[in-house]
Amino acid sequence: MTTIKPSSRLKIYSLIDGVVERYLKKAISSPKSNSGNPFIIAIFQDFDPLLHRIHGVKTSLGGEMEKIAEIIASDAWGQENVRRKFNVNVELPVNVFRIIDNIINNLSNAKKLSNYNEEKEKIIEACDNPSKEVESHTYEFDMELYDKENDHWYYLEMKGPDPNTTEVPGAKKRLLAVMSWAYYAKKYKKVDSKFAIYYNNTFPKPYKNPKVLYYFDPDGGLSVHEEFWNFVGDNPRTYSELLAIFREYGKKNKKRIWDGFSKLIIKK
Repeated sequence: MTTIKPSSRLKIYSLIDGVVERYLKKAISSPKSNSGNPFIIAIFQDFDPLLHRIHGVKTSLGGEMEKIAEIIASDAWGQENVRRKFNVNVELPVNVFRIIDNIINNLSNAKKLSNYNEEKEKIIEACDNPSKEVESHTYEFDMELYDKENDHWYYLEMKGPDPNTTEVPGAKKRLLAVMSWAYYAKKYKKVDSKFAIYYNNTFPKPYKNPKVLYYFDPDGGLSVHEEFWNFVGDNPRTYSELLAIFREYGKKNKKRIWDGFSKLIIKK
């Protein structure tokens, strides 16, 4: 029995097809696009437009992976227990924000590595001993999941394997803030936040992007590649099934994709 429902497979197919179709149309309308790197063009001058478009597909597909995660999560957790791309006005005691800022500053200055459980304990302690003064900020979050059976809430930020330098500490602050807010304001007893990397670009080697590992603990606040997809799907087969859907799409559309992208190759 598959973990991804047939109706969800069709939705995922449609998202994949939308990205591919956009770039097949671009291949016809503007075939001369290139990477802009003169050294790469010098080596791959006949193929560079093709490589550029493939890279563009990869970038665009990244934006669709959150939608795919939502589809899969809705199957596993129930649609009513999944929210994606939502804003929260996080109002917390000032001392809680100070603890969060202190955690991030220590990580930014490389004074220590992230320890998720330790950070969580500090935040809970601050929430249990709140200052009278409060502070509020509005943040956008990628996903909220509620495990109804265990009364456990999860908040996720989804990124590709190489987020830019400013994205990572910003995501760290949002995730610590929403975990604090859920515990303090919503009175959730079980709450966790995760920085999710939807694929490991060094697989099968371990994920070792220092920009991310400076701020996120692989043993607590970080979920990468197969681990992430299996968590979202609440099943150890989810990642392999999702990858099979992409492979199936590629095989079924091989000729269509080749016919479109081959127009980008400069023939002499």
